[in-house]
Amino acid sequence: MKAALQVSQESASAPVVRRLVPMVRQAFWPLTTILLSLVLWQSVVDMLAIPKLILPSPRDIAFNLIDKRGMYASFTIPTLLEILLGFCSAGLLGVMIAVLVSFSSIARQTVYPLLVSSQMIPKVAIAPVLIIWFGTGLEAKVLIAFLIAFFPITLSTMVGLDAVERDTVRLFRSMGASSVDTFFKLRLPTALPSIFAGLKIGMSLAVVGAVVAEFVAAERGLGYYLLYANGQLDTVGVFAALTILTALGVVLFYGVEAVERLVVPAPLVRPGDPTAASM
Repeated sequence: MKAALQVSQESASAPVVRRLVPMVRQAFWPLTTILLSLVLWQSVVDMLAIPKLILPSPRDIAFNLIDKRGMYASFTIPTLLEILLGFCSAGLLGVMIAVLVSFSSIARQTVYPLLVSSQMIPKVAIAPVLIIWFGTGLEAKVLIAFLIAFFPITLSTMVGLDAVERDTVRLFRSMGASSVDTFFKLRLPTALPSIFAGLKIGMSLAVVGAVVAEFVAAERGLGYYLLYANGQLDTVGVFAALTILTALGVVLFYGVEAVERLVVPAPLVRPGDPTAASM
C-alpha cells in the first residue's frame, strides 16, 4: 500500500518537475554571464584604482550589504509590500476590466478609450498630487504602483481574450456550451499566455512605480534610501540599494514566470520555443 502511494505521489509530481527543469537550464547562462560581468567589473576597478565615490567595486557593495543588512532589510520590507499590493490590485482589476470589455461592446466603446487616455498622463507628474490627496502613507505608494502596472495587464488580457477565432466560439456554442463554459474552457485557457505576459510586465513596472512613489514622499523604502544616499554622496550605498532593487525585481518576475509554467499548458507557455516541446 505504501509503495503504491509513493508511486502515485511521484507520478503526480513528475509533470511539475518536467516544467521546472527547463527553467533551471535556462538560468545557467544568465547566471554565468552575470558572474563573469562581476569579475570583469572588479578587475577594472582594481587595475585602474577607481575611487569608491566614482565607481564602487562588487566587493565593496557586497561588504556594505553584509555590514548593513539589518538596515537594508528594514528599507526593503516597505518597498516589497508596496510592490506586491500594487501588482496584485492591478492584476485583479486589470483582468476583471479586460473580461468586461471583451464581453460588452458598450464597455469597449466607453471604458477602453478612458484606459488609453489615462496612459497619456505621466505618472511621475501626478505622483505629487496623489501624495497630497492620500498622504505619505502606504495608500499613495500602492496607488502609484497600481497605476503604472495596470494598463499592460489589462491590454494583454484583452488581446488574449480576443485572440480566439469566432468560428471556434461558434463551434463551441453549437455543441451546447454556454457562455460561461465557453469562457472558462476556451477563451480563458487560450488567453493565459497573454495574461501572464502582461503580469510579468506589470510586475516589473510595479517595482518602478513603488520606487517613484518613494522618491516623491517617503520616510522608509529603498527609493527613499536611494535619495538619502545620493544626498550623502554615498555611492556604495546607492549601488547597494540598486542591487537589492534589481534582485527583488528579478525574483518577482521569475516568480510570476514560475507560476505561468505551472498553470499554463506546456505547449502554450512560449509558442515556438523549443523548450516547450521538450517539456
